[in-house]
Amino acid sequence: MRGGVGVRWSMVLVGLLGGLAAAGGCGSGGNAGGSAGCQAACNRCASELCVDCAATSARLRNDFENAVYACVLQGSDASCGTVWTTCLVQAEGQLTPRPLDTTYRNACLAKKSECDATATTFADDNCLLSPILEEGLVSQAQQCLSQSCANISACFMPLFD
Repeated sequence: MRGGVGVRWSMVLVGLLGGLAAAGGCGSGGNAGGSAGCQAACNRCASELCVDCAATSARLRNDFENAVYACVLQGSDASCGTVWTTCLVQAEGQLTPRPLDTTYRNACLAKKSECDATATTFADDNCLLSPILEEGLVSQAQQCLSQSCANISACFMPLFD
């Protein structure tokens, strides 16, 4: 199940953190880690994640982003889009589960079911992305679950869009 979710997550993640399509080919590598790791990976292979490395780094778990950037730096000569997608999926699969994510996912999916019943819904990706995000963002998202179904999307927007 993680692999299937990972593929969707990688597509959602690129959309969430990027917003702009970056063009470019793959070049030479560098070191991985944080904003500097993002820059090094982006110098090798452009991606939507490269639009603002500092913002991207602030949102992602350190172990996730470090694995993504290291993978991109070691990536093949495949197209940059393929390299980033592959690395996002692999890094997600390597994460150590946090109890916070399980608690949040279960509560969020329960809230989604409640909201679906009222025809006021939100994307389940908002419930499934927490394992790759910093704990502070997950805690903020958890607080959104106390909102009414009519207001929850607005609460999620600055966290996931």
